[in-house]
Amino acid sequence: MRRASLGLLAALAIAPSAEGVAQAEGATQAEGGRCRNIRAEIDLSQGTIAGNFGLNGGVVFTGDGTGTPPPTAPATSSVFSGLLEITTVRGSLTFRETGMFSSRTGNPDGAVLTSWGDSPVGTGVFEGVTGDLFFAGRNVDGVLLVQVLGRLCRP
Repeated sequence: MRRASLGLLAALAIAPSAEGVAQAEGATQAEGGRCRNIRAEIDLSQGTIAGNFGLNGGVVFTGDGTGTPPPTAPATSSVFSGLLEITTVRGSLTFRETGMFSSRTGNPDGAVLTSWGDSPVGTGVFEGVTGDLFFAGRNVDGVLLVQVLGRLCRP
């Protein structure tokens, strides 16, 4: 799995504090191991995800809404919302993903995106799963790689 380094702003926006990590780990133990801190990576050129919690398979995003970015955002920015479906051999997990994308035309570092996914609906081993995911993506060697962090809980 290739690793993308996140920009400082994106990392600060989605990275939990040390205190937050400790609280999340304590909550996981208190919940009988039902919850997991999620770490995964999406390769948009391949349409794949690789991570923990069984999140290994394909991904498809179907946009169903757009908005107007703030006037101070880069000219090539867009605001989006849609369904992100993760399909594995053990079931599927669909999130409402909402965020912002910028192709950053003229920037040699290429495109970036940041978004979050909530209100999961699952099948198979993911039925009844709750939680949130946070996405931060950037161009790495010509491929848009998306780091995924969050917390998911089984029923």
